[in-house]
Amino acid sequence: MNSPTSPRRSPRWIAAGVFAVTLALVPALVACGSSSPKAVDCSSKSSATTDSTEALKPADTRTKSLSAVKATGDFGSKPTVSFDTPFVGETEEHIVLIPGTGDEIKAGQRVTADYVATDGSDGCELDTTYGKIPQRIILDQKSLLTPVYEAMIGQKVGARVLVSADLTADQGTWIIFVFDIIGAQDVPTSATGTPVTPPAGLPVITIVDGVPTITAPTVTAPTSLITQVLIKGDGPAITAGQTVLMNYTGMIWASGKVFDSSWGSGAVDFPVGAGQVIPGFDEGLVGQTIGSRILLVIPPDKGYGTDGNTQAGIAGTDTLIFVVDLLLAS
Repeated sequence: MNSPTSPRRSPRWIAAGVFAVTLALVPALVACGSSSPKAVDCSSKSSATTDSTEALKPADTRTKSLSAVKATGDFGSKPTVSFDTPFVGETEEHIVLIPGTGDEIKAGQRVTADYVATDGSDGCELDTTYGKIPQRIILDQKSLLTPVYEAMIGQKVGARVLVSADLTADQGTWIIFVFDIIGAQDVPTSATGTPVTPPAGLPVITIVDGVPTITAPTVTAPTSLITQVLIKGDGPAITAGQTVLMNYTGMIWASGKVFDSSWGSGAVDFPVGAGQVIPGFDEGLVGQTIGSRILLVIPPDKGYGTDGNTQAGIAGTDTLIFVVDLLLAS
């Protein structure tokens, strides 16, 4: 979840919701993949966001269809994407470059894929996961760009797909993606396992319409991290550095304000034990088993620190409560 109120210390460019309509692009662009007659220097670009007032006009277009875009290379290796710039598509579309031979991909699954994203205006590479950590994408039609969703549904694991997406309204440009689909998993809807009765004095969790809900506490907040298993899952234990798909709700102890929740908007992936989430998440979740529901009480020094998180209304003295369902790990 790419949100200032999430357990992340700071948002990353790409997370579970990266392909939402408000696509947030990487701050600095790297290598250029254009094959236009004049070489394009991508190193001078300081932001991937193009002013929509400078969006390309159809009359400027040199490439209008993915059929004129080349993406060469073997599955699993970073493709070379080339076309005559600028690209302004006649329609959003996708082309299967390499058919998959694995399981068929279905709505609601979590897809693991490598990708490269290319700016249609100048052919510059915006971002890539090749050589890094593959992207994990929940196939949710409400939160995913339509052409990306349509390109993945019904494909088979092992497919390479070329996709064009019209981001001119938000980014002032079309974006061309190449996806190598590495795997797909069904996503559980909630924690499953053996219920555990928590000790007295902890925040009370009730289930309302299938969603864990925190009852605002009325006692003084503890000063140390508390990790309490509410449902003990029978999956593997989480190790440091794993990416975990989870649902969570976060509440401020003092005010009872729910400042963030993934229930309703979709489960999210976080790397755990790697310093990319607040310390209380790292310390509280490593070693827990997949399928579990965990209650975390996180004091300020293991949350957002003395600075707090002003966008979420979290002060530097606030203790936080989270209830977390651990759904999948990879």
